[in-house]
Amino acid sequence: MRLCLALLLLLPTPQAGGTVSGKVGAPEGAAQKRLRAKLYGGDAVAGRKDPDPTLAVVWLEGVAAPAKLESKSVVMRQDGLEFRPRALAITAGSKVDFPNDDDLFHNVFSFSKSNRIELGSYAKGESKSVVFDKKGLVDLRCEVHKHMRAYIHVFDHPYFAVASADGAYSIPNVPPGKYTLVAWKEFFDPVRQDVEVKADGAKVDVTLSALLDRPADRTVGSACCDAR
Repeated sequence: MRLCLALLLLLPTPQAGGTVSGKVGAPEGAAQKRLRAKLYGGDAVAGRKDPDPTLAVVWLEGVAAPAKLESKSVVMRQDGLEFRPRALAITAGSKVDFPNDDDLFHNVFSFSKSNRIELGSYAKGESKSVVFDKKGLVDLRCEVHKHMRAYIHVFDHPYFAVASADGAYSIPNVPPGKYTLVAWKEFFDPVRQDVEVKADGAKVDVTLSALLDRPADRTVGSACCDAR
């Protein structure tokens, strides 16, 4: 009995995960404003409201994924001729509902190589859903309204977060180790930064780089996510 107890005391104890937190800075300049006007400009449409801001998405690369991922059901509405919210982050296997709250027909489609979808057109009060099984960045559009656009980041691990409006983010329960932190936001070039997470976590502030003028049909930020 004493020998067994002594052996147990010699075994390494698992280290509790820490929290990686900080702020994502995204100073907007003329290039971002021109690109936004190019992508989302056009004639005014009755019922159209201002779009939600595209919040930054932050994640860690190199962290071992748990044996089982927790999938969830989340909602991305079509309201005021915009997708709301404009950016989501989910684990693979999660379901996203797309209810139409407008007095017009809407459509949801994506040609993103990680998750190609086509839901067809449907009326107010109807909703369609998709289970996203593969990791990657999904660039969503509406065939009926060309200006409508949104993004869904699908991860094969739980170490990610959508920043708040002021750029603050928090990724809990990260095992100690050395990883790469990636920050993404529409109209900005993604940032990759090495980070060492200790038992008490890590604090990492990042500033996104100004995005130069790009062709309007480019999937903004896709390179950073599809390469994971």
